[in-house]
Amino acid sequence: MDLTSFYAQFRDETADNLRLLSEVLLTIEQNVDADRRRSELDRAFRAVHTIKGSARMLGFDPIAQAAHALEHILGQVRQGQRTLDRSLTDLLLHGGDLIGRLVAHVPHIPPAESSAVEQFLQQLSSTDTTTAFTPPPSPPPSPAPSSQPSDTEPLRTTRQTVRVRVDRLDRLFNLAGELVIIQQWLGEVGQELYRLQETVERQQRALQALEQELARLRFSQSQRQALDARINALREVQAAINDLAQRQSDRLDRHLARQQLLIKDLEQEVMAVRLLPIATIFNNLPRLVRDLAAATNKQATIEISGETTELDRKVLELISDPLVHLVRNAVDHGIEPPEERIALGKPPTGLIRISATSLGNEVRIQIVDDGRGIDPERIRARAVALGMLSTERANQLDLQETLNFIFQPGFSTAPTVTEISGRGVGMDIVRANLLELGGQVRVDTTVGQGTTITLTIPLTLITSRVLLVKVGSQTLALPATTVNSIFWVSRDQVQVIDGRPTIAYQQRTVALLTLADLVGITTGTPLTRHQRVPALLINTRQQRVALLVDDLIDEREVVVKPLGPLFAHRPALSGAVQLSDGGLVLLINSLHLLESNQRQAISSSVPGQPLPQPQRPARLLVVDDSFTTRELLRSILQSAGYEVTAAIDGADALDRLRSTTYDLVVSDIEMPRVDGFTLTSRIRRELALSDLPVVLITSLASEEHRRRGLEAGAQAYIVKSQFNQDSLLKVIQQLLGHEE
Repeated sequence: MDLTSFYAQFRDETADNLRLLSEVLLTIEQNVDADRRRSELDRAFRAVHTIKGSARMLGFDPIAQAAHALEHILGQVRQGQRTLDRSLTDLLLHGGDLIGRLVAHVPHIPPAESSAVEQFLQQLSSTDTTTAFTPPPSPPPSPAPSSQPSDTEPLRTTRQTVRVRVDRLDRLFNLAGELVIIQQWLGEVGQELYRLQETVERQQRALQALEQELARLRFSQSQRQALDARINALREVQAAINDLAQRQSDRLDRHLARQQLLIKDLEQEVMAVRLLPIATIFNNLPRLVRDLAAATNKQATIEISGETTELDRKVLELISDPLVHLVRNAVDHGIEPPEERIALGKPPTGLIRISATSLGNEVRIQIVDDGRGIDPERIRARAVALGMLSTERANQLDLQETLNFIFQPGFSTAPTVTEISGRGVGMDIVRANLLELGGQVRVDTTVGQGTTITLTIPLTLITSRVLLVKVGSQTLALPATTVNSIFWVSRDQVQVIDGRPTIAYQQRTVALLTLADLVGITTGTPLTRHQRVPALLINTRQQRVALLVDDLIDEREVVVKPLGPLFAHRPALSGAVQLSDGGLVLLINSLHLLESNQRQAISSSVPGQPLPQPQRPARLLVVDDSFTTRELLRSILQSAGYEVTAAIDGADALDRLRSTTYDLVVSDIEMPRVDGFTLTSRIRRELALSDLPVVLITSLASEEHRRRGLEAGAQAYIVKSQFNQDSLLKVIQQLLGHEE
């Protein structure tokens, strides 16, 4: 029997069990009571037992051996023969990471990884002081999964599920969106029927007036009879048309009402299929905090709430990196060393709280720490030192204006650069990813007490509630969630402060900008054409800005269509919206436009003095289906000063390359969906990125594979068994033209 159909299920199942193992080990470290400890150990034992059984059935011997080793240790801990101290926990977590790497290579586990298993087993044997651990002989692979549970295998409850490719779900959702457009078109047909009824009523009034005029004229009896017959015929036709229009209008209204409910239910069901709990990215954070605290000689715990909150898969991918950056900053910059906390009257262990809350079509994520907070004076001093503004201007900034500087590229107050932070790229990436989502980030801090960072992000990127506006002769769409309110502005309300137009709204001064100027439409300000125009109030981080437009058209739920690689360099364009008449309207990322405008305003705050612009770090795309390998490469490259984005396989990489510009790609070869050879070839042929350097890092060491990679268009080919961090960085520097 062909077992390849079970590989994907094995990967997913093992990933879930490894997450459970990590969660259990970190929970036990929190000094839980004996009953809870026992139940958690049982969960971990069952998880690794399941991994061992599945690996044996599919013939993956190295995975089965590693899982059996973990099972052996957990069994000793359950029986009280070993103590689960921090060093043993580290060893178990390392074993889980090893299994994760092995599973990523399924079905072809490279010899180097098998050797790593042997080394791990030897390490376990050397640390086992109670009973010598001997790896069991690997049984021959079973020809097919057994349908009957054995005495030693736990009985599993099967769920009725089916795997569906994500691109098919996307197409299904787009089709549901097309139904929304048809629904809108039918609504316009209903409006036409109403207008037809009004026309018939006007005709009826005109006929009555004609009849009154004719009544004052003299006609013979035969003429009068003929006129009455004609008028009666017209009345009958009018009545028939009116009755038909009324009946069709009523039928259409009932049909539209039923269809609207069905389409809404269909959208919700398809959306539910795309949604994943935020726990998929929250679950990795306790391990991250634990490792970072150990690396920085600090003590920190994490509390997580709202992990069942659901988000679109694409949104989860885009917020994963920002969330990791923020947690790393909270541990490295926020939480103080234990002795410092004790001196300040705080407990030695710092606390990081992460929560997620659903708010209609948005989700709010908060990262709160009880550390030292962000010192605004250090930020102002650093901004002055970098030439971003004058000392006088720095002293005029309020707290929120000062905090905005931490999102500037290259800005950091860290005194030294470490592998964890200090290169000034983290918060800039957070802001960039949030703007790409159409979301917002807010920072609140109190020196000595801690920092709260709030992320507000859309539930999904496929549908959006938009506001259609008129700008000059063009129609544009803006996300309705970014518009706080709408008010009207007349010419005499505008005041100029510091050379910039403003308006007083709700007892506050609000900057006044023109949407046409921001998007490059040369029509002039709407107030030159109209006495009174609408203004859209938008909050950007901690500032309020009013955007002037010529007119408001409508607010509606729409399907957002991607624009493709041609517009990848225009991040202010979020996509296109199709109207009911088939026309396309550009969806504007108003937050990105306003952020760019504010950065330009900051750069011009020192008159007559050219400001040094921080050089943008090279943007690299790392492609690997192994989480461990991705994070290793990400850590190496970020520590070298590069801005790194990760893709889980070649298909994911192609999606990212279509929407974002990268300077270099580092890719594995053996990956699901689209492998590294195909990815490289499609980069050259399909995306026409002939100058984009591609580095292949793989366990395939044969000359044939090397030749195939170079023929596909790769500039460098590195074998993992010969991997060296310095040589990788040197190759990248050469390809980017940065070698000295």
